[in-house]
Amino acid sequence: MAGMNRFYSKDSLENLMAFGLALFCTSILLVLLGVSPWSTFVAILEGSVLGLDSLSRVFVITSIMSLSAFALIVTFSCNMWNIGVEGQMMLGAIGAVFVARSFIGDTLLSIPFMIIAAMCFGGIFGLICGLLKTKGSVHEIFAGLGLDFVAAGLIVYLVIGPWKKEGIASTSGTDIIPEMSWFPHLFDFKFPIIPILLFGSMYLILRFIYAKTSLGLKLKSVGSNTNAFSRLGLSPDMYILFGFLIAGAVVGLAGAIQVGSIYHKLVPYISGGYGFLGILIALVSGRKLSIAIVVSAFFACLVVGGSTLQIKLGLHASLPGIIQASIVLFWLMIKASSVHIKLINAVSKSYGHS
Repeated sequence: MAGMNRFYSKDSLENLMAFGLALFCTSILLVLLGVSPWSTFVAILEGSVLGLDSLSRVFVITSIMSLSAFALIVTFSCNMWNIGVEGQMMLGAIGAVFVARSFIGDTLLSIPFMIIAAMCFGGIFGLICGLLKTKGSVHEIFAGLGLDFVAAGLIVYLVIGPWKKEGIASTSGTDIIPEMSWFPHLFDFKFPIIPILLFGSMYLILRFIYAKTSLGLKLKSVGSNTNAFSRLGLSPDMYILFGFLIAGAVVGLAGAIQVGSIYHKLVPYISGGYGFLGILIALVSGRKLSIAIVVSAFFACLVVGGSTLQIKLGLHASLPGIIQASIVLFWLMIKASSVHIKLINAVSKSYGHS
């Protein structure tokens, strides 16, 4: 009964209602654009989950989006805006390619070391952002954006410089990494086992940290009241740095997935905007890890299934992005209205009692 009560909690029902209303508002927008909402959503569904290849892509993109959202939930719990998540993902990709291009890139050790390197590179880049915030008094938004440009520039330098294709310097990317460094699929079905294991493991680890350890409690506490945290003799800066380090390591794995499962090489802007999309997912999910997975899966269906809108309905390729943004916008507006109504009711009750 307790599990059922949690499933049917007021917060869960409120999220479901907000999502349903957001879909309804988005459908109205589609009608105004002269598009059938039913045909649009059916085409997206058919193009995303009704084929083995497309379903495999949905799983991979869900993994990348979920890891991005997890990383942002960590820093959000510290009351920090980790806008540098895109750069941390790029550094994770650089770390994975670095291993794949090394002497172990064509061995069985390649994939484990790619994963470790991606976490280390992403974690260090996240730590740099945290140091700029805590030691350099640079706001995390400006520090993160600056580091995003640094990461993007570093990839371009590597692609046309030290790691350029043999005999040519092209921004199309580096040479393809050895096949031993490709993330394998499960049997004949292209089930992306390693991406699923990576984001599933991170979900369980982060859930354990926040639910069962003092580190999780301190990460949440430093975000809620830094002054009270200091009065307890604890260092807020240290736990803010921990938050950025963990977040960078988590989203660095998303960079490794981009390399090992999708591109099989390093390309400019390999992050694909998934880091910024993770911000929306973290906000929409209410900073809850499990809901972030559900929202990521929905967005992944929009990304993968959106290509069928051009083929089946002759619609523009930008429409899935419009649908995605509309759902997020309407959902946030509805949730904000709900918060304001609760606040007004609370104030009215307090005046009534007085």
